[in-house]
Amino acid sequence: MGVELLIVGGSSEPWVEVVAALGKEKMTVGIVEPGQAIDSSSVRILVGAPPDLASRISHCPKLQWVQSTWAGVDALSGFVPSDVQVTPLKGVFGQVMSEFVLGWLLALERNIIKRANAKHWISDCETSVSGKRLGIMGAGAIGSAVAKQASHFGIVVTGLNSGGQTAAGFSTCYPSKDRLDFAQGLDYLVSLLPSTSATDGIVDAALLARMNSGGIFINAGRGNAVCDADLINALESGALRYAVLDVFTEEPLAATDALWNVPGLFITSHTAAPTPSAAIPEIFARNLKSFLAGEPLADAMHLERGY
Repeated sequence: MGVELLIVGGSSEPWVEVVAALGKEKMTVGIVEPGQAIDSSSVRILVGAPPDLASRISHCPKLQWVQSTWAGVDALSGFVPSDVQVTPLKGVFGQVMSEFVLGWLLALERNIIKRANAKHWISDCETSVSGKRLGIMGAGAIGSAVAKQASHFGIVVTGLNSGGQTAAGFSTCYPSKDRLDFAQGLDYLVSLLPSTSATDGIVDAALLARMNSGGIFINAGRGNAVCDADLINALESGALRYAVLDVFTEEPLAATDALWNVPGLFITSHTAAPTPSAAIPEIFARNLKSFLAGEPLADAMHLERGY
């Protein structure tokens, strides 16, 4: 019998053997390094990072399910047939993303980085984040986790999602079509949006102009959401005080890219929310149970929508 469950992952990845052990109880399992060839004619399940899986999908005529080891699966767009279920890692990034977003907001609003590097005594005190207005673009599970944590600091949080539906942690949510109203009067703006055609360039000059002068912008979603030229202009004009970019359209960001030299811009090299390896087998096991029972996978997503 050919391989039914194919795991694509480096041998040093701690989750690989655990996932393989789960699958071996039910089917034939194969493990390959990214780029390694294998007969995939019997593969029903693929597990791995989206960039390592995309080119394999067309060689898996019996494929029924793709389990991503990342939250983002935009690398699979255009490769997965409509009858194949795709499950990203869900429910495991809220805590680390909250740490990233709140850590940066506190550090920048309280001027901690500049003060710590000044090498002279600075006695004046900075303002508090309490009472500030934060807008989060992407009011899903991760956005809700960030919103809940931000509220503990007295920050008023509004959200933006496709239809304006209510979401936990937000005082109110706006539909995407009302993005300019959503941005009006914000002190902080955070994008956690997936990469889709609907989010291309959504953070542009018109949106940034609606924020309060001297605001802070953080992008920890996907790089396609930001119009880089408009962001640079906002920082250089002082309309924005600071920006933190963790993600980019092309990664790694080229050493010659203009973004490296923009005053007030911090680049964090796609490290905002590292994948917790221990969560991969847990999520796979839950989805595998449903798959073998012939039930819909609870974590399955719509690739075109990006969530």
